[in-house]
Amino acid sequence: MLLGGLAPAALALALLVGRSSAERPGTPPEDGERGDTVLAAMERVLHRDGLTAALDSLERRAARDTSLGPAGHQVAHALGRDAVALRDGDAEVIRECRAVFASGCYHGVVEAALRAAGRIDMPRLERLCLGLADSAGPAPASECLHGLGHGIFGARGGDLRATLSDCDALSTPRRARYCHLGAFMEAVNAAVGVARQGGHMGHAHHAPALTIDPADPYGPCRAFGDPYASSCWLFQGYVILSTTGFDAARALAVCDGAPNGRAARCYEGVGHQLTGLFQRGDAWIVEQCGQGRAELAPKCSAGATFALDAMDWSGGRTARFCAAVPDGWKSDCWGAAADGLLDLATPGRRAAFCAKAEPAWAGACRKAAELDTATPHS
Repeated sequence: MLLGGLAPAALALALLVGRSSAERPGTPPEDGERGDTVLAAMERVLHRDGLTAALDSLERRAARDTSLGPAGHQVAHALGRDAVALRDGDAEVIRECRAVFASGCYHGVVEAALRAAGRIDMPRLERLCLGLADSAGPAPASECLHGLGHGIFGARGGDLRATLSDCDALSTPRRARYCHLGAFMEAVNAAVGVARQGGHMGHAHHAPALTIDPADPYGPCRAFGDPYASSCWLFQGYVILSTTGFDAARALAVCDGAPNGRAARCYEGVGHQLTGLFQRGDAWIVEQCGQGRAELAPKCSAGATFALDAMDWSGGRTARFCAAVPDGWKSDCWGAAADGLLDLATPGRRAAFCAKAEPAWAGACRKAAELDTATPHS
């Protein structure tokens, strides 16, 4: 199939984008003109010195200016796309990407590679991604698979169902799920953007794949069943937060009524989004998650680990968090974090992570991290 126009990067969502700890919760981060200005400067470095130098320069810029926030993801995403163009469509430039700025570089390279190839060849794309895994672990490959969801969604002209079907062609369910997550992130982001504009699509070339109905707090994800519902509901948390003023108590109360048994995943989505969006300390995350129903609060903390794992592929950041949560939450916290690290960390790093768990939960952590079984995850 020939490719259509690629969709914009998913930038407004919280998935692993940063925010200064001094900022007040209650409003989502903005990209705006700041990203455009920084991008112009970084593109000059890219053209002169290459992608690695441009990412280095962007990291130094972000260290000086903590308010850069999610615009850093936007810039890294654009740098990845531009680097492919400078290499005449050679996607091997992805080896110069790093996990900085919510892995925006990986996502941008994948999008541009799809555009340059002119067709969707899932086996080839999967080989490209898996070739990124190295002695440091599988995380770059997983980020690349996530980027496939972003890029294929655009290549399919915003046809979400077709994108999900393409993702299903990947060789294992876990790889397909990473791709599903990228597709839903892109689609939900576009839908939220249209909703914020009062239903106007602006410069979009096609109707959004999903629509946000202000009267339906569980749309668009109530329309998706397995195996796609889990991926969608991770972002339903953002939809709900955006309509409740990013108030955790109100958002979790909405999750309590989620249909089809999705309340727990909704809690995970809220925890994931709040953690990535505001990047506050452990006590703050616990406070937010504690504003929901006591029996579901551990699921919120589990969602927080999805963001924390991706911020630190070694699991060090997540281990500090799980050590700080109430005892009743620890099983969910250590288990979810260990499961997430299957796709991010080497067995040695997973073992080091679980060694930090309290004795009562260390065994469950090792089981989730697949350290005590010879059966590989799928």
